[in-house]
Amino acid sequence: MKQSQFRILAISLLFGFSPLSLAQDATSKKIVEIGLQDPQAMTWLDVLTNRFGGRMAGSDNFTHAARWTRDQMRQWGIQAELEEAAQQPLGFNRGPWFGKMIAPTEKTLRFGTPSYTAGTKGVQRGVAVIGPANEAEAITRMAEFKNAWVLIPGESRGMGRDGRKEYKPDPVSLKLMEAGALGTLQAGKEPLALLDAKPSSWDKLPTMPDIKLTADHYNEIQQLVKNGEKVELEFDIRNWFYPGPVPYHNVVAKILGSEKPDEYVVIGAHLDSFDSATGAVDDGSGVSPTIEAMRLLAKAGAKPRRSIVMLASAGEELGIVGAAAYTEKHLKELDKVVMMLNRDGAPGAISGITVPSAWKAPFMRVANSLQGAVQFVSEFGFEVKTSDYPRIRAEALSGTDASAFSMKGVPTPSATNKTDFNYGRTWHTLFDTYNEVLPYAKAQQHSAIAIALMAYEVANAPEALSRDAYYLPAGLYVEVSTAQGNILLELQARAAPASIARLVGQLETHYKPAAFNPGAPRPATPAPAIGQMHLDDGKFVLSLNGTWPDTMLSEVSSVTNTSSYFAMNGQGKMLIGQSSGAALPDGFIAIGSIKAGQDALEKLGSGGEVRQIRVIRVGAEAKAFVGEGQKK
Repeated sequence: MKQSQFRILAISLLFGFSPLSLAQDATSKKIVEIGLQDPQAMTWLDVLTNRFGGRMAGSDNFTHAARWTRDQMRQWGIQAELEEAAQQPLGFNRGPWFGKMIAPTEKTLRFGTPSYTAGTKGVQRGVAVIGPANEAEAITRMAEFKNAWVLIPGESRGMGRDGRKEYKPDPVSLKLMEAGALGTLQAGKEPLALLDAKPSSWDKLPTMPDIKLTADHYNEIQQLVKNGEKVELEFDIRNWFYPGPVPYHNVVAKILGSEKPDEYVVIGAHLDSFDSATGAVDDGSGVSPTIEAMRLLAKAGAKPRRSIVMLASAGEELGIVGAAAYTEKHLKELDKVVMMLNRDGAPGAISGITVPSAWKAPFMRVANSLQGAVQFVSEFGFEVKTSDYPRIRAEALSGTDASAFSMKGVPTPSATNKTDFNYGRTWHTLFDTYNEVLPYAKAQQHSAIAIALMAYEVANAPEALSRDAYYLPAGLYVEVSTAQGNILLELQARAAPASIARLVGQLETHYKPAAFNPGAPRPATPAPAIGQMHLDDGKFVLSLNGTWPDTMLSEVSSVTNTSSYFAMNGQGKMLIGQSSGAALPDGFIAIGSIKAGQDALEKLGSGGEVRQIRVIRVGAEAKAFVGEGQKK
């Protein structure tokens, strides 16, 4: 599939057209002017992080932040309401925390605790002891743990010791509580990740602090204890609970459309955060420019044809709770949602977007409008790419709020983000603070302007933005990933069911890609090659590493009457190419065709490495298809 690329730069003469060659809407011009002359994106981030702080769903901080966001929208003349997303069985507020080693030397300790875990009973001091390996050892050493800080094994990933999805202390923890231990200490890599736990009720509150200590301090204390030194530690941790249930709410704001008020463009970001820091990056850096975008639209007097909705969601960190609640509550409206544009990730500048070719016009108007922001565009640019490679609908809630909309068939294009920010350093850690975003203030305001323009231009587009072909239709597919792009192959399971069952079973058993959380930092290095593609007599030969069965084929039938083919022989060698009327080589039958990615084949030249191959199942029939060696 050909891909068009357009780049709009401040010095537009380089591209042979005048800045006025694309008509600029007066409202779009106002959005840019207000955004430049009165930038406020960082003001809203300051309020969210430095006035409210970390915004854990079920906390007072989140409740106040949601009310403030709603009230701010109303002050700008925007309809805004709180919609309940869910309830927490308990309320939780985090206070200050401090800890140090008293003896043999005095040292301040770097540590934290997951949300919804116990604090100390004021300032508590005790000796450090090595924890038991199992329940039996805990029983024999009960006296050692009384009034002691117990070093437990394992590396913390930030989750509560007694369970994140269900509060269920293990037998060793129960014995430590029974013995009267002051708390447990577990090592964690820096920067410390701190997530949450899951106590179930006021009557079953956690009582033993769950301290995550930086690995260097943990190892130092552990070695001192092993050497026979008396190590005395002191902690003061203020973790406060209050009885539930505690409802938490999405903020839903709306600018009504002038002609098609029942059609919608949704812009969104999550308002909640983990609370060991202040949630400035995740997702303050997404929700603050989204709030600013709504202000710019209101101040510019935007009256788009379609309605613009802002969803500042709740409980994203608890499992995309708020976005899922919104899509269920507004289920009947989702067929009329043109797109959902979500902002979640590293601070930076929205520098472009990839959309279907049928959507190009309104996004080119965004690029045109950004020419007015000379100092922004010259630094960040705004690139509009078109690709008709079909997207895959999310099958489950994962990563970020966009998945809730994708599951329902709502298009969720993702803007590109120009940044050098080290997202992994702050993601869910103690470093997720306002000062981390401050160097990106200019980029954040640029993103706010871009969000406002994209929402307005799509909502105001005279042309209909069709969902057709945005998502991959029902079927059974194989996707081959190379450095030059992806090739999507559609399998014709009904034509060669046994052969395709063997192929699917082989691929899903031996070449299954590693799971990846879309909300997590991207891997630093690409996956190693799992095979090769090379050109042979006009056909791409796909060879995967590893041993394949000798009898991959069982049918003699073959897919016919297609403009392209995906063929296989009995030893698992595969061919990909365009049909030319010539017969396939002996021993090969066609089992499918090229669905998308012809441009990647063209870029491959004489060949290249295969980084990943995966089976994609869309729809009930494809999901029910049983590969060889698989269970129904």
